[in-house]
Amino acid sequence: MKEIVICNAMPIYKEAPVSPILLEENIDKLLTALLEIDAKKHYLIAPKGKIEGGIPDEITLIELEGDAGFTYGNHSAILKVLEGEKPIPLFYNDKTMEESIAILSIEELLELSEKRVYIAGAAKSPGAYKIPKNVAPRTILGACGVKTKLKGIFFGYPMGFLLDESKLDETIELTTDYIEVIDESDCVLDCLLSIANRFEQESCGRCIFGYEGVTQIRMILSDITQKKGKTTDIALLMKLCEEMKHQALCEIGVSMANTVTTAIDFFQEEIEEHITKKSCKAGVCTKFVTYHILPDLCTGCNECVDVCEEDAIEGRKRFIHVIEQEECIQCGACQEACEEEAIVKAGAGKPRCPKKPIPCKR
Repeated sequence: MKEIVICNAMPIYKEAPVSPILLEENIDKLLTALLEIDAKKHYLIAPKGKIEGGIPDEITLIELEGDAGFTYGNHSAILKVLEGEKPIPLFYNDKTMEESIAILSIEELLELSEKRVYIAGAAKSPGAYKIPKNVAPRTILGACGVKTKLKGIFFGYPMGFLLDESKLDETIELTTDYIEVIDESDCVLDCLLSIANRFEQESCGRCIFGYEGVTQIRMILSDITQKKGKTTDIALLMKLCEEMKHQALCEIGVSMANTVTTAIDFFQEEIEEHITKKSCKAGVCTKFVTYHILPDLCTGCNECVDVCEEDAIEGRKRFIHVIEQEECIQCGACQEACEEEAIVKAGAGKPRCPKKPIPCKR
């Protein structure tokens, strides 16, 4: 007999409320399955207001405020909730705990054969999908499609890794509620920084290699996107991540470390180009983007000159205007103001433009 059995119905990702949806769809089956487990105490942890009506006296309902949180996936954090405290992890999930305490998701409790997953990013049809728990990434892409050419796939917490096309046919065990598809219009470095920002917000701050590790990763990635990257940054990230995998107290630090190392494994060349070539091929990282005025389309209307607060555009009426790159702050105001669509954003490839204003051809 177990001492305690807990059904955790708290969502991990706010935009992927898988557990609350399953809770509403299967409440009667869930309560029955929970009581069928031989234990001294039975608990159901759920978002506040999601359960209408009564539940059996043998089950203690704990309702929590808030939409989601990574730490709800950690065993030690859930145990703190039973004590009326915040879900702050004390240690990485311990398998020996299973001898006396069972902590189950709704999917595990109901023994569902499929995983409910939210797929975002460059998917043709973003949204919720039912995916086999053991699946090849190519099957996932077949379900949601890709807008343009695929670059990679990010599997969110607690899996925490990025894969490229070379791994599409290798079966993985799907445990996350959130997947993001990355295509050629995306910058891997920018995606990685966005992931780090989210993990930093989720870190509880209790351990150095969790919170501080994620913070340092975010700062290094941010520097690279701001053209401040150093040639030693890649090696520094790898060393930091290896320490986090062994020293972090919970899955947040480990998942972030895995995400960074897999991103470097599969997309190192793209990340390094931001450092060595000062280039963002996707044209996503603002500091690496330049704006140019196409001579064949410019009518010399002066609209772009009027909206540029940095006075970075040189030109006068009926003359092709020229953007002074050293003065430009890449705000994009000129592009929005140009009705002729003569102003374009460029990444590594730059269009040919005159160096000084010349009379318009149009």
